[in-house]
Amino acid sequence: MLSLPRSVTVSTGLDALSHALESIWNVNANPISDSFAVSAVQDILECLVPLANKLDDMRLRSRMSLAALKAGIAFSNTKTALVHSISYDMTLRHDLPHGIACSFTLPMVLGMALGRRADRDTVLQRLFGADLQAAQRRLGEFLRELGVKTEFADYGISDEEQRAMISHAMDGQRGKNFIGAACPGRRKNNDKETE
Repeated sequence: MLSLPRSVTVSTGLDALSHALESIWNVNANPISDSFAVSAVQDILECLVPLANKLDDMRLRSRMSLAALKAGIAFSNTKTALVHSISYDMTLRHDLPHGIACSFTLPMVLGMALGRRADRDTVLQRLFGADLQAAQRRLGEFLRELGVKTEFADYGISDEEQRAMISHAMDGQRGKNFIGAACPGRRKNNDKETE
């Protein structure tokens, strides 16, 4: 792992972050997945930026490896959700590396998850504190610190294509694992989700 370049280190680390967060805002979440996911997210948020700036740090490499394992155990209990569903189009049609394609929508999807289920908000508060609105900003800042742009427009995606991509992703197998896709009273109206 010490020979991995920064780009691969960041991309794979962000894929692990996506695995962990997606297992939290997931209809299949459970106490086991939550335990592993929370620990993985905490580790990644604390050590991925320092690791990206000091690639030969064995302690940080080891901690990221363990975090990725914990994230893997978390999402092996739940499967992935909306972020991964969106990422497939971004990788296939816009050539984004998988970890970047998964991670750039994390702040947006976090915002979509907030308030959907009290038990999921409680788990997210363990990570981001009581002010979950600030969590989106914090997550966006973390990604930008790693050089990841967090808007569809940053990748040449129009508003219309973005809406179509999200709608398609919500209807996919992984998108249906997202807690925002399973809300009672939700209906589609011109490709926009409404309550």
